[in-house]
Amino acid sequence: MDRKSQAKEIELQNKESQLQANENKTQELKTTLIQTELDLANAILLIQEKETELVKAKAAKTKVIANPMTFALTDSDADNIPTSTASSHAGFGTKFPSNPQKGDMFLRVDMLPNKLYKWNGQKWIEVVKSTTDRYAYEEEYIKYITTKIIQGEYDMDDLSKPEQDAVLKLLSYEQKGRL
Repeated sequence: MDRKSQAKEIELQNKESQLQANENKTQELKTTLIQTELDLANAILLIQEKETELVKAKAAKTKVIANPMTFALTDSDADNIPTSTASSHAGFGTKFPSNPQKGDMFLRVDMLPNKLYKWNGQKWIEVVKSTTDRYAYEEEYIKYITTKIIQGEYDMDDLSKPEQDAVLKLLSYEQKGRL
């Protein structure tokens, strides 16, 4: 073989090697692309599962128990609320008490933020929590929300200032450090 033919033969071999290397790289890229698509599909499924869990958790956290009581939020209803009654008391829970006395307050803890109501003798009326802090001095309620804080179900930011102060008084130094 002459030199020219040898040079063409070497050039042809080099081109074939480059072509084979390019085919190998193309195959590697296809494999990587397929794996990336699978990883992405799995990540999307995981995100959808987490979103579903979050929606369920939020729904469970804010689930309100059906109650046949009527609620009134009008000014005329608010006029019927006594400003101070010696025999009234404050309670909390997920269901309104069955025999309330006029002036009784009740904090619903089955919704976040918790809602405060007052019995005007006929119906439960929502009261703005910032207008009173009487419920924040009920020892059982403060123990209840403190437990919820420790368990991570409530956040201190979910509480009113009087509630925060009462919880902080109840918590130990070590527990305060974890908040």
